[in-house]
Amino acid sequence: MRIRTAWLALTLATWAAACVDSTSPSVEQQRVDTLFAEQIQTGQPGCAVGIARGNNILFSHGYGVATLDHRVPITPDTVFDVGSVTKQFTASSIMLLALDGALSADDDIRTYLPELPDYGTVITIRHLLHHTSGIRDYLNLMALGGREFYAPISHQAIVELMARQRALNAVPGMRYRYSNTGYMLLATIVERVSEQTFGAFARERIFEPLGMTRSFLYENAEQVVSDRATGYAPGDADQFRMVHNYSFATAGDGQLYTTVGDLLRWSQALATDAVAGPEFTHLMVERGVLGNGEPLDYAAGLAIGEYRGLGTVGHGGSTWGFRAQVVRFPDDGVAIAVLCNREDVNPRALVDGVADLYLANQLGPRPEPRPRRARDGARATPTLVVGDLADFAGTFYSTELDATYHVRVEDDTLRLQIERWPPLVLVPTGDDTFVAIDVPAWTGPRRADLAFTRDGYGAVNGFALSAGEAHALRFGRDPRQIDNRR
Repeated sequence: MRIRTAWLALTLATWAAACVDSTSPSVEQQRVDTLFAEQIQTGQPGCAVGIARGNNILFSHGYGVATLDHRVPITPDTVFDVGSVTKQFTASSIMLLALDGALSADDDIRTYLPELPDYGTVITIRHLLHHTSGIRDYLNLMALGGREFYAPISHQAIVELMARQRALNAVPGMRYRYSNTGYMLLATIVERVSEQTFGAFARERIFEPLGMTRSFLYENAEQVVSDRATGYAPGDADQFRMVHNYSFATAGDGQLYTTVGDLLRWSQALATDAVAGPEFTHLMVERGVLGNGEPLDYAAGLAIGEYRGLGTVGHGGSTWGFRAQVVRFPDDGVAIAVLCNREDVNPRALVDGVADLYLANQLGPRPEPRPRRARDGARATPTLVVGDLADFAGTFYSTELDATYHVRVEDDTLRLQIERWPPLVLVPTGDDTFVAIDVPAWTGPRRADLAFTRDGYGAVNGFALSAGEAHALRFGRDPRQIDNRR
């Protein structure tokens, strides 16, 4: 242990020395400046970039403004919400507990989350890690339940929401579907097994040992954060509006606050087995496998891929007003982190642009652009008369969402009211089926499909709603409404 501590101290000292900025920028650095200047104008929200090879920081810089209220510039020390980049730290916490012998990736999640339903097939921790659990996405469910986008929620409330779900989207292990729910449940497992908050566990086992002094999991909405950036989205008249969700302080699928320097430090530690040895590293980068033997391009909170012939390991993040991307090129030892406080910037494209400059001699040819798929011709919309539409009007309730929907006819049009959200037009797509567009959604598609059901008397008694990664949510009509129609 003393040898590892001394080695880690020497590594951190070397890293600190390498972080001293060069007084004469290289050609690559000047071109990075040009790359970011094309995306970020003076006085706008922007990005921080960090580039390292091994322990050496090649370049780090900030572009744009961290907070428009006070015109504070972005620097390499600016703290960003990095969204789903958090997932690798959630997975790391699980792997550390596995190495401790406190759990196994092949354990049934109901061992630690007994509130969840028994779907007749085992869902394992490994399924959650690899996004193959089939569990519905809690963000979709919250939006469909009429919940305000900026409303806080706890780990326990998410567990209770998932406990009400009567079905899965797919058989566990048979299909990859990116799931924020899975990582919130993983964070809850960390808390229940370690008997600590997720943030405390990560701080003690990951951030402090690696010297990631600017990193923490955001679990206190009243916390004062030095050098924090505010998240923005484009507004009207070339202006920006603040969309940062300060009240959402539950970590697992996101909510890691950090800097480019800390992420580069983490990337190097993972590459050199400095987190918890080679077994830990192997567990983190081992690809998931579907039940049919097909390997995934996803490991434990890390995407495994390639760019212009070079292998990559990394992850992106997207949340209220923030975009992030961290990529490591293992063959060359180069890691690139781009963190932005605006929604209209593509950090992966910026990472690729930086790689083009620093890895020009190692990269293969650029891939041919994929041809755009031709759109199908407009589909004919079935015509229904007002009398038919009246059959569908009424009040419907879902126990899975704990939400009430109202369907009514206005101006020969069927409209759907989701709790407090503005009413949506229901467009018929077939017998007893409709589609609604612009459905409230935290993530993913804003389309919902409704398939109404009828009882033995032919009266509409409910419907199944599918939207994004929430399939066949059941709604039932007040029985008194059915009796009145017979």
